Amino acid sequence: MRKQTKLVAVLSTAALLALGASMSSFAATGWQEENGTWVYYDKNGDTVTEKWAKSGDNWFYLNEDGEMATDALVEYNDNYYYVDENGSMVANKWVSIENDNYDGDDDNEPVNHWYYFGANGKAYKSSSSSNTASFKTINGKKYIFDDEAKMLYGWINESGQRETGDDAWRTDNSLYYCGDENDGAQANGWVFLHITDNQWESTEDIGVSSKNTFDDEEQDRWFYFKGNGKKMVDKKGETINGKKYSFDEDGRMNAEWVNWDATPTTATATQGTAAYTKGFRYYGSPEDGARVTKGWFQVVPDSYLSEDDYNDDSENWYYSDKDGKLVAGEMKTINGKKYAFNNSGVMLDGFRFIKLASDNKTISAIANKDTKDEPTVKLVSDSDYKFDTTDGFKKHASSWEASDYKLYYFGSGDDGSMKINKQNVDIDGDSHSFLFNKSGSFKGAGKTGIDNKKYYQSGMLMAADKDDKYAVVKVNKTGSNVNYVQIMTTDEFLKDMEDNFNVVSVVTDTNKYSEEYTIPAAVTDSATVEYRVVNTSGTVQKSKSKAKDGNDRCYEVASNGNIVRVFVEN
Repeated sequence: MRKQTKLVAVLSTAALLALGASMSSFAATGWQEENGTWVYYDKNGDTVTEKWAKSGDNWFYLNEDGEMATDALVEYNDNYYYVDENGSMVANKWVSIENDNYDGDDDNEPVNHWYYFGANGKAYKSSSSSNTASFKTINGKKYIFDDEAKMLYGWINESGQRETGDDAWRTDNSLYYCGDENDGAQANGWVFLHITDNQWESTEDIGVSSKNTFDDEEQDRWFYFKGNGKKMVDKKGETINGKKYSFDEDGRMNAEWVNWDATPTTATATQGTAAYTKGFRYYGSPEDGARVTKGWFQVVPDSYLSEDDYNDDSENWYYSDKDGKLVAGEMKTINGKKYAFNNSGVMLDGFRFIKLASDNKTISAIANKDTKDEPTVKLVSDSDYKFDTTDGFKKHASSWEASDYKLYYFGSGDDGSMKINKQNVDIDGDSHSFLFNKSGSFKGAGKTGIDNKKYYQSGMLMAADKDDKYAVVKVNKTGSNVNYVQIMTTDEFLKDMEDNFNVVSVVTDTNKYSEEYTIPAAVTDSATVEYRVVNTSGTVQKSKSKAKDGNDRCYEVASNGNIVRVFVEN
C-alpha cells in the first residue's frame, strides 16, 4: 500500500509568498501575515483561535495561539484532521505521523501512526461506543481505526480492538489480521505468519495438528482469512481453490497427520485397529497442507497412528480414498491393480499369509513371518510357524493354509501390487518359482495342488533341491481336492513310511542291494494321500527304474507315478 510519508513542518519563503498572493484580497478583517506566520481577524478585530477559516478552495486551521497550523494533526469537534506544510486541510489521503510514545523498547508502539483523511477531511475512526469491528474500504482494501483515528494493525479482536502479546493470534482473542504497522490492510486468503505458541509442550490433542509436527514454541504457520476477513477455524476439510484443508481451533492450518475423531486415550486403546486408522487424514507438509485425496503418499506415521514405526522413523506407503480416509485392513483395487493394507493403513509388500473375511476383501489377520511384522492371530507362536526361510516356508505353509490363510505376493519395495500367475519370489536370499491364481474368488492366492503336472503348496513349486536331485511330494486330498502338499527328502519319506505304514528295509538280494524298501500298493493308491517323486524342476516322475537322489538312494516309479520301492545298489 502506497502511503504519504511525514512532511517536515517548515514553511518556505516561496510558500508564504504564494499564500500571501492568494490572500491579497484580505482586508483588516481576514488574513494577515504577522511575524512570519498567518493569523485571521474576525469582524470585531479579534484574532480567531481554534477554528477553521477558508481561502479559495482550501481550509486552514487557526490554533490556540491564533496562528495558522501547518503539518499538524488537528482535533476539532471530536474529529481529527490534518493540515499540510502549507496549512491546507488534506483530503482523500494517507498521512503518517510520528508517535510521541515511541521509545524503541516497546514492540507494541510503532514509530509512526497512520491516518486516513476522507473527502471531507475527517480522519476515519471507530466509535468509542462500538462493540464490533467496523472496517473502512479504501482503494479496494479494508482497514480499521481506533477512536483516535489511528490505523490499527496486527491481530484485531471481534470488538475492533488490537490484541498484543504472545497469545494475540488465538481465536479467543482475535479473528482478523491486518498486517504490520506500515500495512494495515485486512488479510484475505492465505497468510504465512510467525507466532509464539507458549502452550506447545502441553498440546496433546490429536484431534488437531500433532505437537510432533510443530515441536517448537516459535512457529511459522499458515492461516486462511475468508472474504469477511475472519480467519478460518476448527475445520476438518474446507475446500479452498479445489483442495481440502484442515484448521485447528485457533485457525492454524493443520499439516501432516490429523484425526478429529480420536484422543490420546482412545489412541492408546484402539491403535492398530482399522476403524481407528480410518479416522486419520493426511494434510501434506507444513508448507503445503492440502489433504491427500484419492492418492498415494509415502511418509512416517504419526506416533498416535503407529508408535513403533514413528519411533523407527519408518516411511510407509498409504492410500487415501475420495474422502481422504486411510484405507486400512482390506484388499483394495486401485487403478486396476489390487493392493493390501494392514490395520494401520500400511501398504503391504512381499509375500504374506492373509486371512480374509467372508467378503474376500476385509483382512481378518496377517501372519507374522519373522516375529516383527503386523499383529496377528497366531497358530501357536511366531517361533513355531515362521516362514521367512525356505525350510520354514516348506514346513509351515500348509499349517497356515489349514487355518484359512492364503499366501499372496505384493511385489517388492515400493511396488505393492498383487501378483498373479508365475512369479519368482525371493525368500531369505533364495529365488523360488511360485504360481498364483489368475482368477476366481481367491485371485492372487498361491496355488495349492497340481498344475501342468507339477505340484504347488501355497504357490511354491514343490521341487527337489539341486543337491537332492529327487524328492517326494506328499499330497493330502479330500476326494479330488488337494488339502496340502509337502516336499520330502528321501530320509523324510522313509521315516514317514516307517511311522505311518510300518515300512522297513528288507534286503532280498544282498549281492545286489545294501538296503531296500518296498512300498505297498495300498499306500500309494490311497484315496486320501499320495506320494510322487519329483525332480529339481518339479516334474512328476513316471516309469523310472532308477531315479538316484543325492545320497545314492534310488526310486523305482511305476507308469502311474506310484513309488514301487526305494533302494541302494551295492
